[in-house]
Amino acid sequence: MPRIVSLIPSATEIVAVLGFEDDLVGRSHECDFPTSVRQLPVCTEPKFDLDGTSYEIEQRVKAILQEAVSVYRVDADRLRQLRPDVIVTQAQCEVCAVSLQEVESVVCAWLDSKPQMVSLEATCLADVWEDIGRVAEALGVPAEGADLVADLKQRISDIEAATRVLQERPSVVCIEWIEPLMAAGNWLPEQVEMAGGVNLFGTTGEHSS
Repeated sequence: MPRIVSLIPSATEIVAVLGFEDDLVGRSHECDFPTSVRQLPVCTEPKFDLDGTSYEIEQRVKAILQEAVSVYRVDADRLRQLRPDVIVTQAQCEVCAVSLQEVESVVCAWLDSKPQMVSLEATCLADVWEDIGRVAEALGVPAEGADLVADLKQRISDIEAATRVLQERPSVVCIEWIEPLMAAGNWLPEQVEMAGGVNLFGTTGEHSS
């Protein structure tokens, strides 16, 4: 069975639901579900102090980005000690989690092994389905990945059918950050509409504005 390190919470959940929860050997500092992963070694950490107001944190992140590609640090020694066969990370957002470039720079320094890299980069639900398929393919279970996507699509279809008959659709604002104010983009507006709401800010398929 593959030794898997997940460096983003969504990937950890995908790996688990595909039946590989027990094969996870490392995680990011943010991965906390399923609860069993909390006992795994942590392979990342933020380069900034997490305490403070949203404005203060924003300023710290901006300061780091002026000098570095990522605002997170990968524990290269621990990652190497874990000997992963598969590492799942992301390339969608440089300030949301460890970047693909950061992980690649660590892995390139290894001489004794070369784990398979899987990078998630969804901006809409269709991309999420592709990401699930990509993880499933890397783990050797493409059929299970296809079944999972089909099940999720059916659940969404059932919700859309139930909300299609609503006489009044409530207006909804999804906020990702307080100061500066950020309206959620990517797949959030899509989900609001599917759930029967009218999304007021943010655009499907685009980064949060």
